[in-house]
Amino acid sequence: MQTIGETLQQFLEESGQGNTGSTASPSAVIRVFESYLNGWAHEDLNPFERQRFEKEYSETRRFCDIFDATRIKPHHLNAMVGHHAIRQGPSTKGFLKAVGPVMRKLASWLSEKRFWTAEDQRWYRELVGDDPGRDLPDCEQFAHVLFQYVERHPANAPEDLPDGDYHNDQFTIIKIEPGQLHLDALQEGEAPIVLRLPKSVTAKAKPGWSVLFELARVRGTWRILGVGNVYP
Repeated sequence: MQTIGETLQQFLEESGQGNTGSTASPSAVIRVFESYLNGWAHEDLNPFERQRFEKEYSETRRFCDIFDATRIKPHHLNAMVGHHAIRQGPSTKGFLKAVGPVMRKLASWLSEKRFWTAEDQRWYRELVGDDPGRDLPDCEQFAHVLFQYVERHPANAPEDLPDGDYHNDQFTIIKIEPGQLHLDALQEGEAPIVLRLPKSVTAKAKPGWSVLFELARVRGTWRILGVGNVYP
């Protein structure tokens, strides 16, 4: 049996590894993708596969050393272009620009080698759309601009705020106006949260992106206490 790790290496050999020392190379993208599989892909194993995984797993024998490439699923590639590349990959523009094309090429290659069925390929296209990973560099740029703004404009909030006036959660951007970000309400029936920011900041955002914010409402105005990653 050829393992996932061996299959990914074969993919690189056949499609081109690029400059292996560069974070923008296919090999850099595949390394991060393999780390995702090793860390998270076991969560959707069926009972029989999980029993095998628990029996064979060790620090030197992980998910990609145990299973073959039929266990690479479309939602794994979607997770890579959706959040894992930003969470765990190098935060370079070159890497983030490379993620989508490499995952798209990998998806086609898995189909050509019959690790994926036609249904797998359809599911992949449905999940990622026509241009997977396109927004990753822009998300990272927006996160950087937000972080700089929060650093330059630190906000404080009383410790005894009511529960509804403090949130530390992931929000989806539902609307953008010059100088304003509209975020989805966390609970049904609540009004959207509106953040007032410089136009130069809101110009970098895009509806549909999600952002990890720590927010407090002080005297009727939402203030940013902290900000985390931005995801497409």
